[in-house]
Amino acid sequence: MVNYAGCYPGQGAQKPQMALDFYAQFATVRELFVLASDISGKNLWSLLANGDEAELMQTQNTQLAITLVNRSATLALQEMGLSLVCHAGFSLGELSAYRAAGIIDDVALFTIVTKRGKLFANASAQAEKKYGELGMAAIVGLGFVKVQKILKEAGVTQVFCANDNSPTQVVISGVEKEINLCAEKLKEAGAKRIVPLRVSGPFHTPFMDEIEEEFAEFLKIIMFTSPQMPVYTNVTGKLITSGREAKQACSRQLSSPVRWTTIMQSIVEDQNLFHALEVGPGTVLTGLWKSSGFGVSCKGAGTYNQIMELAEGVPNE
Repeated sequence: MVNYAGCYPGQGAQKPQMALDFYAQFATVRELFVLASDISGKNLWSLLANGDEAELMQTQNTQLAITLVNRSATLALQEMGLSLVCHAGFSLGELSAYRAAGIIDDVALFTIVTKRGKLFANASAQAEKKYGELGMAAIVGLGFVKVQKILKEAGVTQVFCANDNSPTQVVISGVEKEINLCAEKLKEAGAKRIVPLRVSGPFHTPFMDEIEEEFAEFLKIIMFTSPQMPVYTNVTGKLITSGREAKQACSRQLSSPVRWTTIMQSIVEDQNLFHALEVGPGTVLTGLWKSSGFGVSCKGAGTYNQIMELAEGVPNE
């Protein structure tokens, strides 16, 4: 049996019709849709079945939809007898990893995501009102330290490194006009491409500082238990060892850069694993593993057909 690391995508992987195939196949998924809809106060089946891309890009909707798909895919893997031996989530996906590792239950998961989405949306709106149009962009061909150095030398004050995606990909976030000012310097330094991202706010930057304290206060009422399986945090890229540590990381993550490169390296070194699954929509994490140089094969597990192929031993790469 192949041992897989479960990797859960975050915001930006959304698209209409996600998870409806899981909904049609599994009673456990249909029950999950009801639970998540009741907690969030939104009809999530209708959002996924009838919502367009613009509606799904609204932060409150995106975070709920992505989390619901990630969790539905996890349930489908369990139904099909496929096991995951450790967990890591990218940005928002970290909450799905917490659930898979037994730190929180489904009620806590969707309670947290509902609050997190609202806070992010409000913080983004306030930042845009104060600073003007905001954005995020992937810098392909440069590493995290190099990009940080270029931003500092460029003299920008409202653009930050938000995601350390891989040894050759970094996401920057902040005021769009300052991102544009940096573009030429980044290209001169060796950036192959600068790709705008479909994300609606400057997440994982100091723009989110103001909501971190409020989120930490909110989390005090949520029970976090020690992980039942290995799980990694975006804040450090290292293993979480207790529920208390997970709760602290959950709030710190709002304004801290996503240390995905460190997470990938830690999984290889700690778990001696060379197979991963992208448990949710899209192929972002599959691509990051492929370009990482760590020698890990990552396969999609975000649709019913993909999971069927995995269960039958059919490659889906």
